[in-house]
Amino acid sequence: MLRRTFGIAEPLRRGMELKLVRDADGFRPSALGAPGRVHEDILCGRDTEISWEDVYNGQDGLRLSSGGDGQGVGWMEEMERKVGMGKW
Repeated sequence: MLRRTFGIAEPLRRGMELKLVRDADGFRPSALGAPGRVHEDILCGRDTEISWEDVYNGQDGLRLSSGGDGQGVGWMEEMERKVGMGKW
């Protein structure tokens, strides 16, 4: 439908925006909770829906420790692993 109305530019632009949004969610530490899918919901047209995952996103047993005492991974260690700072 979008391609018929706007040509190839609109579906291509939306696809690139979706890829950027999905790739950017990988940098959010788990200590802050699950990544927010607000941008993805808007681009996909689901911004007026409320689903089960919007309310209960599975963060019940999340540990917010600093990582030094062995009770979990702190957010700094997690981010260092994600960006590859420990591979020297």
